[in-house]
Amino acid sequence: MNTRDEGVIKFKLTLKRAPAPEMNQVIALEKWRALFFKLGLIGEYPNEKIGFGNLSSRLIKKSFIITGSQTGHLPHLQAHHYTKVIECDLKKGSVTAEGLIPPSSESLTHYGIYEANPNIQYVFHVHHALLWEKMQQGPFDFISGDIPYGTQEMAEAAQSLLADKTSGVFVMRGHDDGIVAYASTADEAGKLLLELYRKLSVRQ
Repeated sequence: MNTRDEGVIKFKLTLKRAPAPEMNQVIALEKWRALFFKLGLIGEYPNEKIGFGNLSSRLIKKSFIITGSQTGHLPHLQAHHYTKVIECDLKKGSVTAEGLIPPSSESLTHYGIYEANPNIQYVFHVHHALLWEKMQQGPFDFISGDIPYGTQEMAEAAQSLLADKTSGVFVMRGHDDGIVAYASTADEAGKLLLELYRKLSVRQ
């Protein structure tokens, strides 16, 4: 029986069948995702067969490209494994996307982060149990432990937390193993996570 609150889409989803994003739109995301997969920051929980970790990049206006739901077990993604989110409504808890597969179950959270500051262009959400535990002991931004992942409440909390910030990391206390980095470039967001990983001497 699956006891892990993970991988389930909790928002109202409208998926419009459309061509996958262009490969040049996902190259920066895929570069970092492949590395995170090797480090165990993206993957699949073996017992539950549930994927974890998702990356996104802002497009224009309120749209963004994000990894598709339940792709965590794949070491490399192709363009069709990514989906374009074109509209979100936090009040209604709805997401409208275009592509070939559903977007990540964390899409609303990514939206909330992008809404917090127009300078945020990339959001990387990874998982690591030991790193997650250590971050809760240190001086890191966090979202309260009573807020579950993938919900309107999580998106609103992220938006509020990052209102005056353009880059950084935070820990989701109510989302087992969940850690998020955000920045104006993919490399900055990726390096924030790598530096954190190395600084806290986390090893698989």
